[in-house]
Order: sequence, then structure tokens, then C-alpha cells
Amino acid sequence: MNPPRKILIARLSSIGDIILTTPLVRCVRQAYPDASITFLVKKKFSSLVSFNPNISEVIEFDDVKGRNELRVLARKLRREQFDWFIDIHRSLRTKYIRLNVRFGEVTSYHKRILLRTLLIKLGINRFKSVKPVFLRYFEAVESHGINYDNNGTEVFYSDDDRQTVERFLIPEGFIPQQKMVVICPGASYSNKQWLPERFAQLADRLVQNNGVFIVFLGGPSDTGLCGHIITMMKNRATNFAGRLTLLQSAALLNKSSLVITNDSGMMHLAQSQKRPVAAIFGATSRELGFFPLPEKSIVVEKEMPCRPCTHKGLDHCPRKHFNCMRLITTNDVIDAVEQMLAELSGSVIKG
Repeated sequence: MNPPRKILIARLSSIGDIILTTPLVRCVRQAYPDASITFLVKKKFSSLVSFNPNISEVIEFDDVKGRNELRVLARKLRREQFDWFIDIHRSLRTKYIRLNVRFGEVTSYHKRILLRTLLIKLGINRFKSVKPVFLRYFEAVESHGINYDNNGTEVFYSDDDRQTVERFLIPEGFIPQQKMVVICPGASYSNKQWLPERFAQLADRLVQNNGVFIVFLGGPSDTGLCGHIITMMKNRATNFAGRLTLLQSAALLNKSSLVITNDSGMMHLAQSQKRPVAAIFGATSRELGFFPLPEKSIVVEKEMPCRPCTHKGLDHCPRKHFNCMRLITTNDVIDAVEQMLAELSGSVIKG
């Protein structure tokens, strides 16, 4: 079989899912260094792959333009004459593309929908092993003998992004030699968010015990949440939520010593910068495949018979008690975080 000359990889959304495709993209590039690799993604997320050196071209899908935009996209893809379509989304839209564009080869991966439904809806766990989603993606390329290289995820940004972040930090009083802890208290759904008052307690303890510089980070929808948490704090913290683009956020995370997040896109963005991550998980669980990569990470969670209650998240607790998050105390998280900080400094931090 001749090696593919033109490869199309599709993952339309969202932040975390797109970041989790980057190991596959890198390994496909390693296998076929001379191929043209095109990445298909929603326009609002395209920056996540715009500077990726393993990608030859990015095609943006503007979903806000309506149904006709999908037909326009299909016509464009037909003209490109791709040898291989790697569908890492398996949505109705990518199915439409598969049906309306001729490709030399089409491959995808197994989404485990039945196993996931049994676990969430009935509490029946039939997962024989826990396989992270980014490794499941490699099922789409195993016929080509392409395997994971153990080098994690990656998001690239420009020098302008880095310089912008540095300009923003200086007026906030950040000293380059100081440890910076970035806290990302938001998530796409409220039942994936730890309690705001505990984030405030956690941030205060980290300042008092460890003298770290605290930055709150998130998207525009997290601005109010981060501001509210800061009003509950006794110590100073900086609110960058809504002030930075995705790539500027990556540049900021790259400067941090440690990142504290919920199950969110910011968690995956932090890991793409090889930052240590303390992730707080409630409604979702390891079986669903979105836990942080094990390198430089720790998950704080409470085992609950009702976990997981959702795949993507909900805006309420189905049992109305929210124990999966409510029972995670400030001490639970501070103990995990201070141990990570101690390992970073090479000595035990006492507080």
C-alpha cells in the first residue's frame, strides 16, 4: 500500500477534545513526514492548532452560519482529494462528510457509547480496563501501525502571545522568581465545579503557607465566578479570566509552577504545557476517559455510588446533594497541592 499523500484529521470541538488529538497528529506526522496533514475544526477553536508544526493546513468550519455551511465544506473537501480521512469526532457532521466526500480510506475509533450509557444511567460498570480518550483515538490509526510515543499533548503559541502575557503580569506585581499557582475554577457545567468559597480558602492558604502568586484563569463566562472568589479572599489574587485568548492562556499556564482545575478544557490546556496539575473531579469519573494524563498530575475525588452521573456535565445534581464535590474539603485539596509544591522544590513544605 502506498503511503498517504494527503491526510484529513477531523475533531470539530471542544477545547479538551481537540488538545487530546495532538499526540495522534504528532505520531501521524512521524509516520508520514512527507504527507500533507489537514486538520478540520470549528472556527472558534482553530487557534488551538494554528501553530502546530505537525499540521500543514487548518480548515475552519463556521457552524454559526447554519446548515448550508456543511454543504459548502463538503464541496471544498471533495476538491482536495484526500487519501485518508481520520475521523476523531464521529458526530453527525463528520458522518455527513464521510457520506458526501470520496476518500481513499476512512478510519475512526470506538466511542464506547453502550458501556458509557450503562455506567451513567444504570450504574453498571462493564469497562474491562480504563483507557484514556487520547489513547482511544489511536484506534483510528492502528491499521497503519501508528502508536503513541509517550510525549503527551501539546499546544503551540506565538512569541506575541508570550510577550502579551508578560506585559499583563508586570503591573500585577508578579516577580519572575516567584512560584505562580494558576487556579481555574470554571467548567462547562456547574456540577463539575468545586465550591467557590473553598477555592477562596485554598488560595488564601497557598499564599499564607507558601508565598505563591495566585492567578485565576478562565474564559469570558468565568470572569464573574473568578471575581466572586477573589472577593472572598483575605489575600491578593489576580483575575485573568476573560482577559486572555486561548493561546495567551496557554502562555500564562506555561509560566506557572502548578495549576489547579476542575474537569475542564483548562486542565487539558495546562497539561499541554507540561505543567503539574491538581484536578478536582466530581460528577465525572476515570472510566469516561478524560482524567489528566498521569505525568505530573493528581486527581482529588471522593468515591460515590452515584458517580458518574453524566458524561459531559449537568447544571444540577440529579440526587440534589452534590456530595461528589461538597465532600471534597479544602484540606483534601491543600494537602495534595502542597505535596506537589514540595516535590517541585525538593523539600517538604510545612504549613
